[in-house]
Amino acid sequence: MAVQDRTVLILYGSETGNAQDVAEELGRVCQRLHFKSRVEELDAVDLNALLQHRFVIFVISTTGQGDMPHNSLLFWKRLLRKKLPPGCLSSVQYTTFGLGDSTYLKRLEQLGATTFIESFEADEQFPDGIDGSFVRWSETLSKHLLEHHPPPFGLKPIPDNVILPAKWSLSNALENSQVVNGHYSPQLSELPPASLLPIPNGWTATLADNVRLTPETHWQDVRLVSFDIPRREGVKLQCNPGDCLTVYPKNFPQDAQKLITLMGWDDIADRPLDLSLCDSLPQNLYIDPKCTLREIILNNIDFTAIPRRSFLKSMSYFSTNPDHKERLLEFTMTEYLDEYFDYATRSRRSILEVLEEFTSVKLPAERVLDIFPLIRGRDFSIANGGIKLNHPTDENITRVELLVALVKYRTILRKPRQGLCSRYLENLPVGSSLTVTHKPVLSPIHGPQNAQRPLVAIATGTGLAPIRALIHERLTHPSRAPMHLFFGNRNRDADYFFHDEWDAAVRDGNLDVFLAFSRDQRTKIYVQDLLREEAKRLEGPIMDNGIFCVCGGSTKMADAAKRAVFDPFSEGAEDVEERKKVLSTLTWWQEIW
Repeated sequence: MAVQDRTVLILYGSETGNAQDVAEELGRVCQRLHFKSRVEELDAVDLNALLQHRFVIFVISTTGQGDMPHNSLLFWKRLLRKKLPPGCLSSVQYTTFGLGDSTYLKRLEQLGATTFIESFEADEQFPDGIDGSFVRWSETLSKHLLEHHPPPFGLKPIPDNVILPAKWSLSNALENSQVVNGHYSPQLSELPPASLLPIPNGWTATLADNVRLTPETHWQDVRLVSFDIPRREGVKLQCNPGDCLTVYPKNFPQDAQKLITLMGWDDIADRPLDLSLCDSLPQNLYIDPKCTLREIILNNIDFTAIPRRSFLKSMSYFSTNPDHKERLLEFTMTEYLDEYFDYATRSRRSILEVLEEFTSVKLPAERVLDIFPLIRGRDFSIANGGIKLNHPTDENITRVELLVALVKYRTILRKPRQGLCSRYLENLPVGSSLTVTHKPVLSPIHGPQNAQRPLVAIATGTGLAPIRALIHERLTHPSRAPMHLFFGNRNRDADYFFHDEWDAAVRDGNLDVFLAFSRDQRTKIYVQDLLREEAKRLEGPIMDNGIFCVCGGSTKMADAAKRAVFDPFSEGAEDVEERKKVLSTLTWWQEIW
């Protein structure tokens, strides 16, 4: 099939949505240069699609230990097929913007594809973060395309002060909506809507329990949240260690009403809409086509998110105040990245709070899906496994437990910050039903054969969740190798999760436990310190093809733990090279967020 000259295919693989945001922004960059841009998740296209576009841009956000995101695994399998001839992608010109490790795409070069500009790998640890890296790289991309592939004769790039046509518009639905007779004042509930979201491959879960594990006086609220999930179409949910349950939070009615009033949407918020009249809709919009604008806002619009620069730019188009417009545009400029960071990122201002400050901005309701980010599901590692997944009384139900640290903190702003999903789960009544999805582990380390390999599990904080699931699963196998748990947190009295379980496992001879509570003594102790102290003990699992798992919320911790295991094993040994070979084949499994 012939290549369309001014087309760009932008493919993303994303777990948290960061890569999708970047891909959408790149689509707008190309659109301003009069390229027809198509933005898709990787699994939504086959390899032939690459051959049909002038350029292909990959935006990949790898996870944990460099694994490809779930929505790119099918594409990756297609790319790895052995029957693909070496030069089958020789006509493909591509580049990549990686959020993490994008070495997977080296396979493209093996199949003949070539890069048209240098690829880039961004990292949150960079001085100006992913945002700053993206701004500079996208400017390089624009300059290259403009210089080597200028717009057709007579056309100039669409300037930044001109808003692009909406990719997703509610215009048709709003124009054909029925006016509600009389003055309608909705009765606002205190809690988010209880309706089930129509999520593909979703499971209906009922909240069975929501127990706080940390003391009421403790600064952090950590919950053990339990869901009961019945069979779906006769199939029982099967969970393995490392799997995730994805929860889709909703907004609170009072906050949604605040947005509606602020934008001047009161007269149309409760009109019946038919979304089937819309030309196109976002793929991850989970709502019944027969709905209202209010229901879209409650269930799908993430107005509690920190505004991206692209959102602030969209705001500027609809401001009637010149000073507001100028300030909003400054936040989007490269030279003002520091000010944007201070205003939005460091302070953790929400979109709603920004709209409350820039009162001259009235965003049109028909563009709500085009301008606002959509609520994304939050992944939680499943914290139980083996027979602990069985419901106490009903064999048709899977009991899933999550170890959740509710996100509450303060910034320079007066109002305390709270995560959308944290607030949703904190206030969800026991007995409530919601739609969840199940995400299988990418690199399995469970099963009877793996149970016969020694386990060294290293966890901090709520990183204990997948470790607990794995230990539960291993205990179901009669033949299993020794297990060692290294756990670190702040205080033993407040943060030692599931201590009764671990004490019992130690008494039964099933587990060795090593604890590091950093705040319980004057000299701070971390898990990596314990690993170095136990270097001799760890030689056995290393030499016996053991499995090493590291789980927690810090890449620095994971790196320090790896050095604490690897360095003592090889340093100063007479057979250094042999030991390095052993380490090169060691199973090192990470779940870091």
